[in-house]
Amino acid sequence: MVVTRHSTTRGSCPGRWIPGLLMVFLLMSLADLHAQRSPFDSVWISEAAQIREEVDCFTDRSFYLIEELIQFRTRVTHSGPTGPGPWSTVLYVELVSADGKRVAWGKFPIHKQVATGEIRIPANLLTGHYYLRSYTHWMRNWGPENFTYLSLRIINPHRSELYPLSSAETKKQLPPVRVDSDLTLELFTPGSSFERGDSVELEILVPGGQKADSIGGCFTLVPLGMAPSTTQYSEQVSRENFHLNFLPDRSGPSLSGTVQYLDGSTEGLSSVVIHFTLMGENAGYFVCRSDAMGKFSMGLPMQSGKLEIFVQPVGEDNEAVEVRIDQDFDPRHIQFPDSKFTLSDLEIKWAAIMARNVQLSGIYGRGDTLSRHDSLEHIFMFYGSPSFSVDLDQYVLLPTLREVFLNLVPSVTPTTRKGKTSLLIESENPSLSLYESLVMVDQVPVLDMEQFMSMSPVKIKQIDVVEDVYVRGDLRFGGVINLHSRDMDMAGIDLPEHSFFIDYMAMQLGHIPQVYSLRQDDQIPDMRNTFLWLPEHKLKKGSPTKISFIAPDYPGEYVILFRGFNDQGEPVLAESTFEVR
Repeated sequence: MVVTRHSTTRGSCPGRWIPGLLMVFLLMSLADLHAQRSPFDSVWISEAAQIREEVDCFTDRSFYLIEELIQFRTRVTHSGPTGPGPWSTVLYVELVSADGKRVAWGKFPIHKQVATGEIRIPANLLTGHYYLRSYTHWMRNWGPENFTYLSLRIINPHRSELYPLSSAETKKQLPPVRVDSDLTLELFTPGSSFERGDSVELEILVPGGQKADSIGGCFTLVPLGMAPSTTQYSEQVSRENFHLNFLPDRSGPSLSGTVQYLDGSTEGLSSVVIHFTLMGENAGYFVCRSDAMGKFSMGLPMQSGKLEIFVQPVGEDNEAVEVRIDQDFDPRHIQFPDSKFTLSDLEIKWAAIMARNVQLSGIYGRGDTLSRHDSLEHIFMFYGSPSFSVDLDQYVLLPTLREVFLNLVPSVTPTTRKGKTSLLIESENPSLSLYESLVMVDQVPVLDMEQFMSMSPVKIKQIDVVEDVYVRGDLRFGGVINLHSRDMDMAGIDLPEHSFFIDYMAMQLGHIPQVYSLRQDDQIPDMRNTFLWLPEHKLKKGSPTKISFIAPDYPGEYVILFRGFNDQGEPVLAESTFEVR
């Protein structure tokens, strides 16, 4: 059987290399923005506007029920003077209604231009048209019209209401990305009709005459009426609409924002040091400076789940400043034209089957489940192994921290000069004395030394000391002293003014797909709504690829789709249909 290969036509920018200082600043540590001309400076806008990113998104289906997973694969490409390596490593994906309201969202790692994942559909959605929109941090500089939108239909079988049509007068019709045919792939099956429960082997071959050596993409098998759309919506925004407000996530997710005076102004604002502490079991510490415009961007570790972050700005000479954190997901939205929600007789039939399968999955516990991994990366103490560590439980309780340091921590000496208390760390490194020590409780910096020294030792479990210079960007500290409180509550110390906690959504977990095999008996029904989903698959020229699957339980027509890109960046779509008797 010969299957048509399609290619997508869409606009693109030149990919030539244009040397410029913008790349130097973006590749530098963002902790050092203040010491250089800011990458947000208007002098770089013309060069930055040459850098474009595009997202192509494929899903397992186009038709879903509430509480199901929308499974997707995306390809993220860039053009312009980006230099070597990836430009963005984080993809932002949202499920939005036709009037632009965000109803579900997640962040997903991009590896070798590809991001895969899934988003759970909320149980309270009304039946209607929705869109899966995807973008990178950098794409936000071009506005939401530049994001990629994929149209989906979602049904809530428990409620009869439809999602209300928008009353807004201004609605946006984004241009579709069109598909046309030009090349071929070869696909072989043992037949065009199968019995329910049959084991089927599919073979795909990339003909030797193709220029590309390999093709990477995804396979999906669904009922013919549920086939995912091969059309997405996006607009190539002109350079005049480019605004340099966001830097790319080059090494994982980032936290960005602005520092300002309490009256909201930034005029005359000196560089501000901003301390960030990740709270909880995977605690960590990060620090950066704001640039001359009051802007900052801080890279975060590739963790998952929800993080609690303590933010503490320190102005020059302790001047009062406040931090405004950017929203990590773009708050702007597009109102799509209203479209009447209708179902054909075949779609109504499959909707009933899908609803039954969702209920049975809950009974038999065979549905997809979220991974139970706590994080994508285990975080240890930011300073690694300390030079010296003391467990206070091993010694007689002393009345004050001063006595604790004098008697139990030989390398740390409390001193008081002109009424100011400080902790000096003795080290073989003579440059240690050139910088102030970084003093912390539970990895949260403490600037008020009098308050620090007044803490009761009964609340402290352990003391770590790093007897070497700690460097973060251009910031240098004369060693690190970190106290571990017994209850991880910072030993009850008062938080400084204008500091605050934020909840931050980290990277999205993967899911554990259902492994469907031949059943030993027919008592357990087939509960799949997507009968095959392989989000990462490679086809190589001249080498047959074989895929096995179990034929569905329900009679009807089904479609197998392969969608992806070859190693020359050309999109590929291959499809074949078969019948289950």
